[in-house]
Amino acid sequence: MHSPWIAALSALFLWWFSTGAILVVVRIADRSGAVARRLAVFATLPVMALGIWGYETTLSTLTTGAVYGAFLSALAIWGWIELAFLTGAIAGPNTHPCPENLPGWERFIRAWGTIAYHEMVLVGVLIIM
Repeated sequence: MHSPWIAALSALFLWWFSTGAILVVVRIADRSGAVARRLAVFATLPVMALGIWGYETTLSTLTTGAVYGAFLSALAIWGWIELAFLTGAIAGPNTHPCPENLPGWERFIRAWGTIAYHEMVLVGVLIIM
């Protein structure tokens, strides 16, 4: 577990596996409607809580296991935020489709309006941590 190759491959696998799991949950929730999307966000709150607990627990421990635990904790926190964003629970003020034939700068402003709160939550969590 001390090898940087094992750490890198573990991180790569866990990151992609969790991303796939999030996308599966979001896809199922999208097919089931708005209530299912909200339920998915609330049902996965324990994952966020576990991530926060793991972060706090591993914060002052300097072992290889604590590093892996901290990574898993950060992954749980990030994963819940991504799930909340992809289900529409955390979105910006602009939730309407972008009209066609807009100039690039206006498309950028509308895109930022769609993802603004999600990005602010990520920056806020980064600052708090």
